[in-house]
Amino acid sequence: MVVIGKDRLHFDFDRNLPPAARVNPGSEVVFETLDACHGRVRSVDQFREYRSSAVRSNPMAGPVFIEGAKPGQTLTVDILRIELDTEGFQLIGPNRAIIRDEVPEWTCYTFRIEEDRAVFPNGLSVPVDPVIGQFGTAPAGEPTSCPNLLGGNIDCPFVREGAKLYIPVEVEGALFSLGDVHARQGDGEVVGAPEIGARVTVRLDLSPIRMAEGFLIEDAEMWHSCRAAENEGEAARQAVFQNARFIERTHGATFHDALILLTLIGRLTVSRTAKWGAHNPVVCSSFSKTMAAEALRGYRALQDHGA
Repeated sequence: MVVIGKDRLHFDFDRNLPPAARVNPGSEVVFETLDACHGRVRSVDQFREYRSSAVRSNPMAGPVFIEGAKPGQTLTVDILRIELDTEGFQLIGPNRAIIRDEVPEWTCYTFRIEEDRAVFPNGLSVPVDPVIGQFGTAPAGEPTSCPNLLGGNIDCPFVREGAKLYIPVEVEGALFSLGDVHARQGDGEVVGAPEIGARVTVRLDLSPIRMAEGFLIEDAEMWHSCRAAENEGEAARQAVFQNARFIERTHGATFHDALILLTLIGRLTVSRTAKWGAHNPVVCSSFSKTMAAEALRGYRALQDHGA
């Protein structure tokens, strides 16, 4: 098994980066990641020192070159395991996510992982449910870490163990990277997530399914489309349209009927609210695979009979 160590870290999805490894389709790869602040923040003083430095946040491991991956194809990423480090940190303070001056002072908690729970020094304890905050393939254009059609800093809580990512390929080899693991995250990441290092095991493969509208997330029950925009309303509009076009393409429904289906069975959740520097809010449109198949059964029958 290929292991991408913490010595192969970078910050942008960039077609000019030398690969950390080259693998064949179907290979399992382990990405060893640092937390968002490189393991250097466990107190408010350390956070202030870190912010005054020139070090960028959210390092990623990789990139991995997948042999045979060509522009126009789709990379599939099965998230097999996420093994968390023993401790991480949680920040809250002014001008962070939804907060302006409602919380005037910074607090930094160091939390521990104990028996699959994140235990905080203030007495909070919650089950871990790890999330991969940043992932994607390299764009054919300029390097970026912002949310885009190939991935980026998405912070979507559906990107967890058991999920499968479908990501467009724009450059030879795809050049896949990931990082920014959260021990757990609720919808919206309203004040920032519990940041932690991890070992993430994935299976990288190629799929004939073309992701014309951008990456998609699949789990056992749902399809999810994530989009970022200047505000949550526009992000929601784009995410719903992406799912509607996916239903149109895969189930033979018209675009407007797919939109009607999504207003009947779809869900909208905010993955990350507010702006984080250059990173816009992210909204996720989701729908049940089972409910869509049931709803469209009679629809397809009518179409087949020319109704």
